[in-house]
Amino acid sequence: MWQAWLSLDRKQLLRDPIFFMAILLPLLLMLFIAKGLPWFESVAPFSITPHIPYLLSIFLLLTPITVGMMVGLMMLEERDESLVTYFAITPLGKGRYVAFRIGIPLLINFVLSIVLVIVFHDAALMRWEVFLHLITSSLETPLMALAILAFAANRLEGLAVAKMLNFILLPPIILYFLADKWRIFGLIVPTYWVSEGILALSADSVVKFWGFWLGGTAYHILLIWLLFSRFNRLFH
Repeated sequence: MWQAWLSLDRKQLLRDPIFFMAILLPLLLMLFIAKGLPWFESVAPFSITPHIPYLLSIFLLLTPITVGMMVGLMMLEERDESLVTYFAITPLGKGRYVAFRIGIPLLINFVLSIVLVIVFHDAALMRWEVFLHLITSSLETPLMALAILAFAANRLEGLAVAKMLNFILLPPIILYFLADKWRIFGLIVPTYWVSEGILALSADSVVKFWGFWLGGTAYHILLIWLLFSRFNRLFH
């Protein structure tokens, strides 16, 4: 069964080049950071170094969000082809099917996030606590995948939902440049918790860090559970 599944994955990747982009994006991103940021620092009229934690917090979210959308579209296609029904009646079961489908990309994202932190090499973030937020940022993968599965009935609707989900990155990007009084609105969006946690860690604000990590992780888990419950109901 596992060999047939992996064979199916390979065929899907070869058939749809967009999945290749989801895999290549983190690697291209790391190459850009390694080569582009030092060059930009040398020619820019301002220093980019103070903003490295902010850039890292955004890049840490970009990869799992992109991969999560691709996984969601892949699973949506499998649902359209009744493959989900097939896996549900096998010994694998629907729960383990979803766990396997989302779990492996989640682990890959976590490894890539570690490499990304190393590439950025910000001294303020070279501490064990950063791994906690890497775990939380990786939860964006199942969150995005399940959001597509929960609100899209077919691949066309899935693409529309994916486009809407792109806006989930806007709050941490925009609110970084606004006054603190506006940042409370960012708490509605799960990505904001991750971004602010990274910034709190770089500023050595222990209380804020633990607050954003604990709250953000709980928020992600709650949303994942709600979306999986909706997907489960729609599947039946």
